[in-house]
Amino acid sequence: MQPTLLDTISVKSLDNGLKIICLKKSDAPVVAVQVWYKTGSANEHKGIYGLSHMLEHMMFRGSKEVASEEHARKINDIGGHCNAFTAEDITAYTNSVPKDHLAMILDLERDRMVNLTLDPEIFETERNVIIEEYHTYMNNPVAKAFLEFRTVFYQDHPYQVSPLGVIEDISSVTVENLKEYYSKWYAPNNATVVVVGDFKNPEQVFSMVEERFGQFPRQQKLNSTQENKVVPFYEQNRKGVWMKRRVNFDVPIIITGYPAPASGQEDILPLDILQIIISQGESSRLHREVVRKQSLAVMAGGMNHSLKQAGMSMFFAVFTPDMGYKKVEIGLNKQLEIIKDKGISDDEMEKVKNIALTSRTFDMYSAEHICQKIGYAETVDGDYQLWVKKLEALETLKKEQLIDTAKKYWNSTNRHTLYLRPKKMNLLLFVVGFFRRFLPKG
Repeated sequence: MQPTLLDTISVKSLDNGLKIICLKKSDAPVVAVQVWYKTGSANEHKGIYGLSHMLEHMMFRGSKEVASEEHARKINDIGGHCNAFTAEDITAYTNSVPKDHLAMILDLERDRMVNLTLDPEIFETERNVIIEEYHTYMNNPVAKAFLEFRTVFYQDHPYQVSPLGVIEDISSVTVENLKEYYSKWYAPNNATVVVVGDFKNPEQVFSMVEERFGQFPRQQKLNSTQENKVVPFYEQNRKGVWMKRRVNFDVPIIITGYPAPASGQEDILPLDILQIIISQGESSRLHREVVRKQSLAVMAGGMNHSLKQAGMSMFFAVFTPDMGYKKVEIGLNKQLEIIKDKGISDDEMEKVKNIALTSRTFDMYSAEHICQKIGYAETVDGDYQLWVKKLEALETLKKEQLIDTAKKYWNSTNRHTLYLRPKKMNLLLFVVGFFRRFLPKG
């Protein structure tokens, strides 16, 4: 029997709870090493909103054996690169280097897992950087409005505040807050090390990781917010909210969102397939019908925001000021109702499968990309195998499942809508939009 991709992935858990996942990929002399901590903004609370992101910055600013900014410098000096990102459920640290430097990367990650310096003076410098990032983001009126939309959508939920945090907490968080958070969440039993690339064999990787991380104690008081048993978000009978905001932006925008299942759940695959059909690319329903045929919008699309505890199925339309927002809103929502009533065509189903296969082919070119897919599936979806199994499940997915899923989640009573209206009318865009209606439909 031909070995599957899952057969090429090796896994080991150390006695202290650290999980190691590796996949040998020898077509290029590089290795990707990523450390995924199962903590993010969902573990924050009033007073420390934004702290996860701040700690991510400080992870590059010195540990016991590595000077401030030396982590990145060492990697850059050998032609590699490193980065990090914070999300709701995870904080991940990524490294890609020539294969002979695997040991160096593990040494760097080992030192900052338990020996972070957290120098107060350096922290104040990073605080100023983060405050500047915050204001840059908030100066975008659409981004700012979406954060408000998110706050209402996830009201009284750990996802109510984004990883960006709130400026009051960012300005007042102390080094002691950082130390407490770091000692609790940055522990081997809350982390996964993923290694993909041109290494000798999995046993070599396991030995190298255990030698460096195996002596660290597990965090006994770990009680992750993500592991709490709660009523599924989409079953909480959250009623939809309609909002209107004026923004300093040239064109009006409609955004809609529906409560969706958590990542890793069975319904995620059909919901993702539906999203491709209705919103992805020029052959999608929204572009074909709302943009080209009906000329209701100049751009329309969507995405599924799937997180560990809950999710959101989102759609948007950007339109010219001459078009009534209600007409656009109705046209956008109508496309979802058509799928619920009439389903999808064989051609659309074939398109989705081709997109998925093409995407997987490109995924497999990059060790870093594979590493990230495995890390995300393990720490957010709940099982690294789901990354592979989703593609296999697509082969047996029936169109009837798609219709059932659309009816289950695209419920108008739960729909949240945000209308962004420009504060000032752009006359040129108004005229262009008016005459656009008379152009031949493609």
